[in-house]
Amino acid sequence: MLSAVFNDDDNWKEFLCRLPDSGVVDTEIGILKFINKINKWGTNMSDMRSYDPKLTFEELGKTISKLGIKKANTKPWQLLLLGILAGLYVSIGGHLFLVALNEGAGKIVGGAVFSVGLILVVIAGAELFTGNVLMLVGAVSRRYSVRKLITNWIFVYLGNFIGAMAYTYLVYRAGYFGESTGAFGGVAEIEGMGALVVAVAGKKLSLSFGSAVIRGIFCNMLVVIAVIMAAMAKDITAKIICCIVPVMAFVAIGFEHCIANMFLIPIGLFVEGASFAGHMAIWGNILPVTIGNIVGGFLIIFIHPNRIRQIGSLLKTKKSR
Repeated sequence: MLSAVFNDDDNWKEFLCRLPDSGVVDTEIGILKFINKINKWGTNMSDMRSYDPKLTFEELGKTISKLGIKKANTKPWQLLLLGILAGLYVSIGGHLFLVALNEGAGKIVGGAVFSVGLILVVIAGAELFTGNVLMLVGAVSRRYSVRKLITNWIFVYLGNFIGAMAYTYLVYRAGYFGESTGAFGGVAEIEGMGALVVAVAGKKLSLSFGSAVIRGIFCNMLVVIAVIMAAMAKDITAKIICCIVPVMAFVAIGFEHCIANMFLIPIGLFVEGASFAGHMAIWGNILPVTIGNIVGGFLIIFIHPNRIRQIGSLLKTKKSR
């Protein structure tokens, strides 16, 4: 702008001649410094206008691919530890959800605070089974073997279960849901939060196999979308928002998340005083929900046109061989 005008010698001389003898800018050096600052300011503004807060779809594909390769090559003991962390994080989110319900905040607010679990997984770093369903992309693309995919899923799932159960037992014994009377003795008086967790667990256990699968499908479609959007965002604030909205949606609607249920169901059984054998009932919900979560993640990934073309090209390659 100004620099373009002053590139012409005649314009430059005319500008100098019209300058007052005294003023803010009274020397040629001062003018040059002034113009240089304006040009730098213009460049910075141009850079700000060109900043894109998200990755392109091509960059996103590369990011998810690299992340999948890294996960596939992570050692089993590391997957187990990171899985335990994720189980703890999601259980904390589940606990916040129960607190919100008990305070009369409702499912929408409860869903928003429940997202703390996924936020901690994404920002702080951990391995969550439902998010790792995204690794199917790399397995289909032959970036790593199916064996590595299954190994990741097994150790992460086990870690999630250990983390969730550890948190569940500790908060039960700490008396958050009523005074504990023993390892499996339940609480002295079931009221308030205690009555709430018993009701939540009972409702989940009453679901039929098919209903649990369907709810699991839609749940993980939203969770995988949250993970993809968070990976697409460049700054932490955007990543947090990307986690909150889909998670708030699935919680408010009433979809089922297998790792969250590793806290929400056992805590109700602990409060109720169920025996060790009685706790095995959790698998009547967690197993079909896990199946639904895998199917939901698979569907949301592979119904994308680019993924369909990729699978088609792989099948053609196999036939040509």
